[in-house]
Amino acid sequence: MNAPRSLLDRLKYIGPSVIVTGSVVGSGSIVMTPLLGAAAGFVLLWWLLLSMWSKPIIQAEISRYIVVTRKTFLEAFSDMPGFKTTIQGKTTSWLVWFMFIGVIPSVAGMGGLAGAVAEAGNSMIPLISVEIWVVACCLTTWLILYWGSYQNLESILLVMVLFFSFITIAIAFSMQSTEYEVNFEQISQGLTFSFPTEFLPLALAVFGFTGISYGEIMAYTYWCLEKGYAQDTRNDIQETKAWIKTMQTDVWVTVLFITIGTLPFFFLGAGVLHFVPELQESLATNSFWDVDIIGALQNMFSLVLGGWAKWLFIILAFFVLFSTLLSGTAAFTRTIADYLISTGLVLEQEDTRTYLIKLIAFFIPFFSCVFYFILPNPITLLIIAGIWAAMGLPIVNIGALYLISKLDKDLQPKQSTKTILWLSLILQITMALLILYDMTIGF
Repeated sequence: MNAPRSLLDRLKYIGPSVIVTGSVVGSGSIVMTPLLGAAAGFVLLWWLLLSMWSKPIIQAEISRYIVVTRKTFLEAFSDMPGFKTTIQGKTTSWLVWFMFIGVIPSVAGMGGLAGAVAEAGNSMIPLISVEIWVVACCLTTWLILYWGSYQNLESILLVMVLFFSFITIAIAFSMQSTEYEVNFEQISQGLTFSFPTEFLPLALAVFGFTGISYGEIMAYTYWCLEKGYAQDTRNDIQETKAWIKTMQTDVWVTVLFITIGTLPFFFLGAGVLHFVPELQESLATNSFWDVDIIGALQNMFSLVLGGWAKWLFIILAFFVLFSTLLSGTAAFTRTIADYLISTGLVLEQEDTRTYLIKLIAFFIPFFSCVFYFILPNPITLLIIAGIWAAMGLPIVNIGALYLISKLDKDLQPKQSTKTILWLSLILQITMALLILYDMTIGF
């Protein structure tokens, strides 16, 4: 298969972006983003834009290496310098083991996500309890992934992404015809780079859970491999560059979808929820985990668009959150299977990876249920996962800088791209240090 050359042809090859968007435009957009707006108003709009727009370059450059070498993400990171282990002939760097630890808080976040989906389902059909909804959603996720393929997953999530993208655009325009319309003064206020430190824990969690997190960056590389971007080009540099360009086009589509799917919810949070007294009482004490954000957003839709809109929101919320649960679980089936194989914990044979993917497709929803029933508070679970995701970003950024430096000069990015990666790394290390300080000493 030859790589597409024109923009129109490249657009026909998009696909990984759809799956990643299904994962990203979910809990981060519909739960954490409006919570940030409700807490701080429009002041942290710049922070949200930074979260959405600063990370795709890491996604693109890691994927550049994958497209050129046709290695998996963890095979690539096993080449990182430093302490290494060798088990059953597989040599693995310490960074892979460190990222493996992140599976635990990440699965805890999936439990919070399952709970958020269940709360949306319970709002649609109150006769079914939240607990039953949790079990039903996790079971459905397992069945789709067990019987489906990459093509099925891409098709299902494409429908969901187009659906909630259309609805969120409609919401944004509808809001402009009400007393809650967003004006230029509010946008300007949000771009002044002010940072109220009292909202730092929430802001850090939002940075980790909105836009592309390190988990989605990792997952994206597997979708690129399954889509076929990493072709054996027989050392044809121009053909390889064409596949890199195709992947980069797909990444820009990710940015577009994420922006469309996230900004309206921030505007609703900052423009409406920020002025709800009951909600502000919880936020004033930093009791983010006590906030019923789904219920608050449902009431907000009614306030802004009329009573009929609460049903629109709850249907939208259910599909957005379920798409994240489905896409996130699908990503885990690939990444955990690769962890087990690349570390040598499981010896790879002909069908080992396929078998592991199907097995993990059951265990991730199962443990998501377990985490939810242990701690039935979606916000708390999502914040735990979001903070870990923010702390994991510098590792992936360092990996991107190191790996692209190993490519042939003709296949490396421009110097300006490398400079942006370095600036991004400084930002992420700063945030990681802030997280550690807040967790140990506190602001």
